[in-house]
Amino acid sequence: MAHQGKVFRTIAAIEPKERQNWAYGGQEVKAGALSLFFAYRLPAFFYQGREADVLLDCREIFDNRQWGRNYQVQKEKDVLLVRFEKRDDHREVQKGEYSLWLAFAGASFDVKEEWVEQKGMFDEARQSPPSSRWVFRLGKASGSFVMASAQGRDDAVKLAKSAWQSRRRQEAELREWAQKQCGGSDAALACARLSLASLHGPEGLYAGLPWFCQRWARDELISLRALVLMGDAVLAKSIVLHHLSQIQPSGRLVGTMTRTIADAGWLFVRLLDFWPKLSKRERDFGIERLEYFVSESERSLRGGLVMCNVDETWMDSILRGGARIEINALLLAALRVLRVLKKKHPLEQQLKARVREAFLRKQRGGKGVYLADGAQDETIRPNVFIAAYVYPELLSKEEWISVFDFTLGRLWCEWGGLATIDRQDTGFVDAHSGEKPHSYHQGDSWFWINNLAALVLARTDRKRYAKYIDAIVKASAKEMREMGAIGHHAELSSAKELRSEGALAQSWSAAMFIELCEELARKKS
Repeated sequence: MAHQGKVFRTIAAIEPKERQNWAYGGQEVKAGALSLFFAYRLPAFFYQGREADVLLDCREIFDNRQWGRNYQVQKEKDVLLVRFEKRDDHREVQKGEYSLWLAFAGASFDVKEEWVEQKGMFDEARQSPPSSRWVFRLGKASGSFVMASAQGRDDAVKLAKSAWQSRRRQEAELREWAQKQCGGSDAALACARLSLASLHGPEGLYAGLPWFCQRWARDELISLRALVLMGDAVLAKSIVLHHLSQIQPSGRLVGTMTRTIADAGWLFVRLLDFWPKLSKRERDFGIERLEYFVSESERSLRGGLVMCNVDETWMDSILRGGARIEINALLLAALRVLRVLKKKHPLEQQLKARVREAFLRKQRGGKGVYLADGAQDETIRPNVFIAAYVYPELLSKEEWISVFDFTLGRLWCEWGGLATIDRQDTGFVDAHSGEKPHSYHQGDSWFWINNLAALVLARTDRKRYAKYIDAIVKASAKEMREMGAIGHHAELSSAKELRSEGALAQSWSAAMFIELCEELARKKS
């Protein structure tokens, strides 16, 4: 649940007394059917089923402190109220106190008020402490209920009562919204569309859940075209206008995990995507910001190339500074936008020639070429697909085919994905290392880059790369339909086999799948 810009955990688990069958599509709960759903755009959660234990673990999402957790339970007519307070404790170094209210309506409760230990299998597999935590057993619900969350007592009570009284309408509204988002798509595409729609935060997109409940500029910008394809151009435009105002000296954007990011060129790739939808005032602002970005970037070039710090690219778990292929391609993409908008800049051709000189290599013992990941780094990584997506004019079609053939030969995972480093590299890690980021960009296969690569391959030569495109589509679809948080597209997979790992609902994974499907549908038509 989100309150005042912060995200809180509330329910730790709902444990039904006996096995129940799931009810889908807004069916009436009968004959032992079970359903769970959130109210549309409200901090209210519905459990529809038989008798079940309810366990609580109230806390801010990253607060793993064990001490000073206090629950006060009271009944008020037909509502069960829980006040949670996190108080500072002398046994813990971290400080910060807060509170919230939960209100349960619908079922009667056999209140237990006891602490029980809960094991976290997913946390244990990720080596993410604590993998065991003491949670609060509220008690046994007699059947279906709604839980509402609020900062104030009266607000929680009011919301729980109104949500329970209007539960059929709440269910119908949610179903109508979900059907609208899915748009009659096939199962995997419907999952991706619904997942991206459900990751809306108060003002933009969450990067992913359960942990990445922040707005990350890079992730938002990469996801924007999918929002437009889903008909959410208003949110997409507001995100672009927000980030236009955030451009820093040297052409960087404000970061979240890091101080700045070097991928600001995505902003102008996306600005061009819905240029016709902007007012004259917004266009003028966009051009002014674009010219400022180009001038700042040009001023900071070294050796004729864009340089970045070690943690400013999306591969921020490794020491990846210097001149990088996709960062330079993104500046070229911004210069292309200027040219399309009738403001040709001489830097475009200069930078294009310099990038070709610095990154394009001849294959050993072969006639083809490949693109190095860095001007001073021969490592083979999938960032060449980002370069091709944002600035296809860098190479001829024949050169791109040579680059892709070479790169696929080094990165391809037979289950349908791309490793993040040459599989023959001594640093390659074939299994996801969990919270310890050894494998993140040294092997793990990220779904967003897989989907982007398939899209680029389809644009280049659909027939030639059919094997790879189809395998990526099938792998992404299987992950959403059958694995992880079903209905969502996860962050990544181990390289050695298809798995659902990392954050289990990642916005740019879903967004790039939506965009890939749109591209493939367009090709067919």
